[in-house]
Amino acid sequence: MEAENLLRFDRFMELCLYDVEHGYYAKNINSVGTSGDFSTTPSLSPVLAIALSEAILASGLRDVIEIGPGAGDLATQLLLQLKPSALSFRKRIRYHLVERSAPLRALLKQRLSRSVKFHPDMQSALKATGGTGFIISNELVDAFPVRVFQGAHGSIRELFLSLKEGSPVEEWVPSSELPDSTQFNLSRDPKQRLEIHHSYRTWINHWLPSLRSGRVVTIDYGGRGTEIYHRKPHGTLRAYYHHQCLTGSDIYRLCGRQDLTADVNFEDLIYWGEQSGLSTTRFITQHDYCHPHLDRITDTQASQFLTDPVGAGSAFKILEQERPKSALL
Repeated sequence: MEAENLLRFDRFMELCLYDVEHGYYAKNINSVGTSGDFSTTPSLSPVLAIALSEAILASGLRDVIEIGPGAGDLATQLLLQLKPSALSFRKRIRYHLVERSAPLRALLKQRLSRSVKFHPDMQSALKATGGTGFIISNELVDAFPVRVFQGAHGSIRELFLSLKEGSPVEEWVPSSELPDSTQFNLSRDPKQRLEIHHSYRTWINHWLPSLRSGRVVTIDYGGRGTEIYHRKPHGTLRAYYHHQCLTGSDIYRLCGRQDLTADVNFEDLIYWGEQSGLSTTRFITQHDYCHPHLDRITDTQASQFLTDPVGAGSAFKILEQERPKSALL
């Protein structure tokens, strides 16, 4: 429930990112990478695509569904890696894209229209593949609106916003209902802020029943609950504008013109997946996932940065989940 005359934070974040007229992803994002507000691993190096292509071929799945492909860097690289050679007897991989952002969808159609199939949502994509597929998302979960909490058991408050003199002001309201999350099972300082990707859980519940069998690979920055909040009492909420990271009250400065994000608690993703019939097959760092393939990279500087075990290589995680065919019997 929303408090009277107050806006719950996840609704505020939804409007900032996805409002049809003023939202960042709906209207104001133009690209991803050096010319955008932030960069992703595929916009800097092909090492992730090389590692993923090996996993795709090993899975035996013919359809690949990428959710939230952004500017299409990962799709472009994967299509290159998966292109069958004249001597190959592999079946042709069918590549599907699901992109919510209209500006990015237009960019993708210019770049990849002849190589992929576009779908408006996951239900449509899974219908086209017969309910099977190798599903990939890279830095998708962090873009889902979060609910923000603070406090200990019995006295947990949730973040709402009011408008004063034209600017958002934070207001903490006693929580009447809590989302189902592993976060609340951990002992923490009552002043610690927690971000719950409850909207992501709601979203996957809509389409996971349509997945008859396949793999789900989630790539994002974050980790386990104790890891992502270590020495971060104010939580992990932040904004990106022209590659500048903004925190604190600055996240309210350029509403609709900047990206808003929070670290992903992968323990929640594992827990929610298990509730929906997914089994976890692997949860590792980007370093461990990509490092075995560095010998295939000619430009190693960016790849070494992305696999640095004390930097991006540990900040980014890869979660592999599976729904085997036997699970539906």
